[in-house]
Amino acid sequence: MEYTIGFLITGSFILIVTLYRMRKVRPHRGLQSQLQDAYDVSNLDTSGNTRYASCFSHNWVIDNIAKKSHSRFGSLIQEHLAHNTLFAGIWIGIIVGTSSMLLTLLLVQSLRAIGTVIVIFLVGAMISMGPSGPRYSENLLDSVLKNQIDDLNAQDFVYVKIANDTIKRAVIVNVVLATLFIIIAPWADMLPVLLAQGIAVITVGLIWEPAILLMSFNVGFAILYIAAFISITSFVCLKLGQRFISPEEESPKVQY
Repeated sequence: MEYTIGFLITGSFILIVTLYRMRKVRPHRGLQSQLQDAYDVSNLDTSGNTRYASCFSHNWVIDNIAKKSHSRFGSLIQEHLAHNTLFAGIWIGIIVGTSSMLLTLLLVQSLRAIGTVIVIFLVGAMISMGPSGPRYSENLLDSVLKNQIDDLNAQDFVYVKIANDTIKRAVIVNVVLATLFIIIAPWADMLPVLLAQGIAVITVGLIWEPAILLMSFNVGFAILYIAAFISITSFVCLKLGQRFISPEEESPKVQY
């Protein structure tokens, strides 16, 4: 029952956070329409392959993303690293090590108190926070909204449209995941058993049985097969993860 409740609460939480973030969709879309009506944007490249550098939005991106300054704590660490590298490294190691132990202890105690359902809550929290792209896009649009249309130009339309499209994709993904969590909730208590069965099938059918067959010919072949299977699977998962997190893009050309 705990998994059912966990999936239902997590899906509802993701949906509520997503709906709360959608409160700014109308003014952001209105800004895009205003720019489209005020300027000729028919010849602009809105695919993201062209970087337009003569507008307010480009300057905002440079100041707030490309040249983002460190926080006060980050600046203090940078200063210590520059002037006293050894002691700064020791202190950073102590802080990171202590923090890791505290977080691990917190996770273990949470697992003992709540159960493995805490993992579902953590996944839901990460989905709700989302990647940095939509947050930067929302901040950009809020900053552009503070300007009069006459202070902007056609090139700002490209940044505004890409930002709106980024937020739209993030909203769609979150709504789909939230709906999936809620739909799965009634059968969530079966997931641990299904997961264990899936791992068993993969382990036995794809690793153990072929390795036993190869072992009857040569033990070395069996060991090489297991090592190759694990290596290839890890490599594919890594590449898929990298592709999902930061898809490869062509270097944009700059236009002034």
